[in-house]
Amino acid sequence: MGIARAARRRPRRCRSGRPRSGATIHARAAAGKSTRSVTGATNSAVRLGRGPPPPWLRTPRVVWAPSFDLSSPDRAVRFTDLVAVVVSGLGFVLAFPLPDLGFVAWVTLIPLLIATRHHPPRAAFWLGCLWGIVAYGGVFWWSTTFGVAAWALLTALGAVFPGLAMLATAWVERDHDGPWIFLWIALVWTAVEFLRSQGPLGFPWALLGASQHQAASVIQIASLTGVYGVSFLVALTNATLYVILTRRAVVVPVCGTGIVLAGALLWGVGELRHPVPATFVAAAVQPNFPGRGEQGPEAAARALADLGRLTHEAAGRGATLVVWPETASPVDIGSPPVLAAIRSWARADRVSVIATSLEGGRTNSAFAFAPSGLLVGRYDKVRLVPFAEAGEEPGRAPGVLRTPPAQLGVAICFESVFPGIARRAVRDGATLLAVLTNDAWFDGRTAPAQHAALAPFRAVEEGRYLIRAASQGISAIIDPRGRTLVELPLGRRGILTAPVAPLRGLTVYARIGDAFGWMAALASAGLLLPRALAFVAEETGTPAFSRLVAHSALPLAVIGAVIWIEGLRAAAPGPPGLSVPLVALLCVTGLQSLGRPARDLGFQAGGVGPALVFGLAGVGGLALIARQAFASHGALPALGPPGGGGWGGAAAQALAGGLALEWWLRGLVFADAAAWRGWRVAVVWSALLGAAAASWRGAEAMVWALYLGALLGLVRARWAQVPALAVAHAAGTLLLGFLISLW
Repeated sequence: MGIARAARRRPRRCRSGRPRSGATIHARAAAGKSTRSVTGATNSAVRLGRGPPPPWLRTPRVVWAPSFDLSSPDRAVRFTDLVAVVVSGLGFVLAFPLPDLGFVAWVTLIPLLIATRHHPPRAAFWLGCLWGIVAYGGVFWWSTTFGVAAWALLTALGAVFPGLAMLATAWVERDHDGPWIFLWIALVWTAVEFLRSQGPLGFPWALLGASQHQAASVIQIASLTGVYGVSFLVALTNATLYVILTRRAVVVPVCGTGIVLAGALLWGVGELRHPVPATFVAAAVQPNFPGRGEQGPEAAARALADLGRLTHEAAGRGATLVVWPETASPVDIGSPPVLAAIRSWARADRVSVIATSLEGGRTNSAFAFAPSGLLVGRYDKVRLVPFAEAGEEPGRAPGVLRTPPAQLGVAICFESVFPGIARRAVRDGATLLAVLTNDAWFDGRTAPAQHAALAPFRAVEEGRYLIRAASQGISAIIDPRGRTLVELPLGRRGILTAPVAPLRGLTVYARIGDAFGWMAALASAGLLLPRALAFVAEETGTPAFSRLVAHSALPLAVIGAVIWIEGLRAAAPGPPGLSVPLVALLCVTGLQSLGRPARDLGFQAGGVGPALVFGLAGVGGLALIARQAFASHGALPALGPPGGGGWGGAAAQALAGGLALEWWLRGLVFADAAAWRGWRVAVVWSALLGAAAASWRGAEAMVWALYLGALLGLVRARWAQVPALAVAHAAGTLLLGFLISLW
C-alpha cells in the first residue's frame, strides 16, 4: 500500500539527479530557459486547489528500470528493486524448514540491502515491509491452519519489524556511512530481531540465526551471546558482501568480518572437540496420538495404557528417566486411578517418569515421579500461547523438577522458543533440559520442523543435554553442543533413548543472559541518537506535538500507577462495577479536554450511522477471524459476557470502558496527532498507544487493542464520531469477552 503511494509526484530532477531549487528556477528564467519542467506540476496542483504533499508524505515513484542504479543519490523505486526485495524474501523462506537450506541465509539479505540503497528512509521502510510480507508470509504459512485471515494478520504484524530495520539502516547509511557501515548494518538488524523477541508480544521465531541450527560449528557462539550472536554473524556477512558490491573501500569490511567469522568458527571447532560426559540413559516417548479427536472413556483408557507400555519399553532399554510429551495423558494425573497407575509403573521399572496432562482443563502441567513412585514435583506452564491457550491458567513456580537422575529444567511447547526460560531454569539449578510439546495441531510438517530447529540453541546456550518429547514428532535427544544424538520423525510411534549426564557448569550466556542483544540495541540507539535528538528539538516547539506527548503520556502513566497501586486483580471487578483505572482515565481525559471544541474531539451529531456501521463491521470481522482460528483448533469457546455476571451489567461496563478509551485514543490523542502529522500518523499513534495501555492485561488484549485501534482509527479519519466508536469498542469487548476484560 505504501509502495503504491510512492507513485505520487515529486520535484522533477535535472540531469545531475538533484531536485531543482528555487534559485535554479530563477536563474533559468533569467537566462531565458524553460522552467516548465519544474513548475508545471506545481502550477497544475495549485489550480486544482491542492498543494504539494508535506515532506513526511513524499515518496519516490515506482518506475520500470532495466537494471540497478548503485551510484545515484535518492532515486525512484524501480521495478527491479521490487523484484530484488521479493527474491531476498524468498531466499529467507528457503533458509528455514522446509526446505531448510540454511546456507542461503548468508546471502539472502544482499538483494534487500541493494534495493533499499539510495532511497529515502520512508521508501526503505515500505520496501522492508514488502520483504517482511514475503519472508514471514512464507515462513509463517503454517499458521493458515487457523485461517488465511489469521495468517495475514500475523504476517502483517511481523512485516513491520524488517520495515523498521530498513528504515533505521537508511538513516544510519546517511549519517554514518564509512568504513564501518557493514558493522552498523549488522548491529541494526540484530537489534530489531532482539527487540521483536521481547515483551508480552515477543515472538523469537524465524530469527536469522535460527536458520543455522544444522551448522554445529557456527552455533557454538550461542554459548556466549545466545542465538542473537548467530544472527549477528549471518547479518554481518550479508552486510559485508553488500558493501563489497556497492563501495570501493572494502579493506576494513573484509578484514573485520574475516576476523569475526574466523574467531567464531575457531571457538566452535574448539568446543566441538571437547568430550561431553554421559552417565545414564534417558528416554523420550512419542505416542503419536492424534492432535484432534474425541477422547471418550474408552479411548482415554487405551491412550493411558499405551503410555504405560511405552514407559515400560523405555525402561527395558536401560532408561532411568522417561519423559512424556505435552498433555500426553487424556485424564487428569491428579485423579486417583491415574496417579496410582503411574506410581505403579515407576516402582515396577525403577524409573523416574515425567508425566503430563492438561490438568482440570486449566493448567498445562508436568509431574515428576521418583523410582519409588513418590510424586516429587510439579510444573505448570508459565508462558501461554496468546489466544490458543486463552482460558488456561499460567503457573508461577520455576520450571525445575528434581528427580534422582537429574534436576530437570522443563519448557512446555511455546516456552522453548524463549531463551530466557531455559536460562532461568539453569540458574535455578537445572542440570538437564526437557522440552515437552504437542505440535500435532499444526497440521503439517513445516511448523514442527521449525519448532524443533530451535532446540539445539537452547542446549548450546545453557551447556546442557536436552530431551525433546513431542506427541507426534519431532522428538530428539540433543547434546550440549547442539548435535542431535537420536531423532524420531513426524508421524512415528516409538521411544528414543540416549546416554546423557547432569551438568552443573554455567556458560557465559547462562551467566550474563542477553547482554549481547541489549548491546546491539544500545549501539543502534546510539547510532540513531543524533537524528532523534534533532527531531525532538525541532518538534518540541510545535504546539501540536507538545500536546500530543502530554495527552498520551499522562493518561498512560495514570493508568499504570493506579493498576500498580490497586493490583491487577483488584482493578478488574466483574460487572456492574467500574474499575478504578477506568474512572481515573475518564477524569484525566476530561480535564485534558477542557477548552477544546467538542467537534475536534469527535463529538458531533453528524456521521453517527456510517461510523457505527463501519465500526461494528470491523469489530465483527475481527471477532469472526478469532472464532475461526479457535474453531480450526477444535476449541470454539462459548459466547458469554466478560467477567461473568449478566449481559446487562457486562454491557454497561463494556460501554463505559469503550467511551473512556475511545474518548482518549480516537478523540483527544487522534485530534492532536492529526494536527501534528495528519490522519495516517493519528491512526498508527492511537493504535500503538491503545496496545501499550492494554499491556497489563496480557498479549491477547494488546493484539486486540492494536488491530481494533487501527480499524476504528480508519473510521475516525472519515467520521469524527467517538460515541459511535465507543459502541463498536464495547461490542468487541462483549464478542471476545472470553479473551479480554476491562483492565
